[in-house]
Amino acid sequence: MRRVVITGMGLRSPLGSTPEQLFEGLIQGRTGVRSLPDWARVEELQCLVGAPVSDFDDKQLPRKYRRTMGRVAMYAVASARDAVAQAGLSADELREGNVGVVAGSTTGSNHADEAFWRHFIETSSVRGIKSTLFFQVMSHTVATNLAMFFGVTGEATSTNAACASSTQAIGLGLDRIRAGRADVIIAGGADELHVAASMTFDAMGGASRGFNDSPSLTPRPFDRGRDGIVVAEGAGILVLEEREHARARGATILAEVLGYGGTSDAVNMASPAPEGMKAAIRLSLRDAGIPSEEIGWACAHATGTPIGDAAEAEALYGIFGDRVPVSSLKGHLGHMLGGCGVVEAIAGVLAMQKGVLPPTRNLVDPDVAPLLLPTQPLARPTSRILSTNFAFGGVNTALVLGAPE
Repeated sequence: MRRVVITGMGLRSPLGSTPEQLFEGLIQGRTGVRSLPDWARVEELQCLVGAPVSDFDDKQLPRKYRRTMGRVAMYAVASARDAVAQAGLSADELREGNVGVVAGSTTGSNHADEAFWRHFIETSSVRGIKSTLFFQVMSHTVATNLAMFFGVTGEATSTNAACASSTQAIGLGLDRIRAGRADVIIAGGADELHVAASMTFDAMGGASRGFNDSPSLTPRPFDRGRDGIVVAEGAGILVLEEREHARARGATILAEVLGYGGTSDAVNMASPAPEGMKAAIRLSLRDAGIPSEEIGWACAHATGTPIGDAAEAEALYGIFGDRVPVSSLKGHLGHMLGGCGVVEAIAGVLAMQKGVLPPTRNLVDPDVAPLLLPTQPLARPTSRILSTNFAFGGVNTALVLGAPE
């Protein structure tokens, strides 16, 4: 089987714009969650906190490309530019045809979507609608803008499964390279912060409502006081590459993608099923060809919802018991939706490189299955990590990464 490695990483997150900034923020216990008083304009919205990307300059991208990008695509392209630079891929290499794109988001740009509908409702006219607006709104805006920006002529595929989008992208990229359909895949995902996302979770009773005056205390993964999701924004991109292809061009190998597993609960659109989660994890381990005993850290999805965190803890405990340290990064970052899986994978790569495992922030009083849940950075060398991500609709994903050999 062709082996797949990671040769480049890039991100934009509430804790910084580089992998090193992200990891430093995780280890130092910082949070990107902020009060967003402007959201109070939405009548009866009870969640007024979110985690924005700060200090992003969209002018870093040329205007000819920027015109078709909403914020969601801009975050992805800026992240990909860093990842491609780290991988050392030239413009000519990206255009050779053996390079593809697999990337996604929950939707297209919510801000562009709002602009379109606001104009339509107020004017009932096509006059004044920007011709490029659709390219910002369309669901595959991340994948196609990445392909356009880098001149990729291989296949561009969009994964749109909300919180599981970028983990699915990595899994599909893994399969593409293994099957010989590409030698390099630009893989990942993104989302942009908009009040509509918080409104959606709030309407379902899934948004954090009790910490508007103390945003640093939410979300609270696995904690008895957790009361829901805090929506965030950002992007993450990996350069996935066939191992011998990477070696032949002298690329630095950062990690290896060992396995991926995906399942569907087919039980309930909103309530997760532990058995489906366990099945995805088992599939990822089987795909990686390793036993559960080789996993040294599990980066959990755990968004801070009462039901979701309990279900995931039950699933993880059923496979690992209390042997494997488990952390959720949502207490630091909020929930980056389409960007969360790949950003958490990047954190996993750095955890293996540095021999330090990030803790779960805001975890004071666990009330879930008795997992090993570090609340401080844990110095523990590991060469195999698991990352899980789950989405509404019963979508379950799990990813196994390993240190380079």
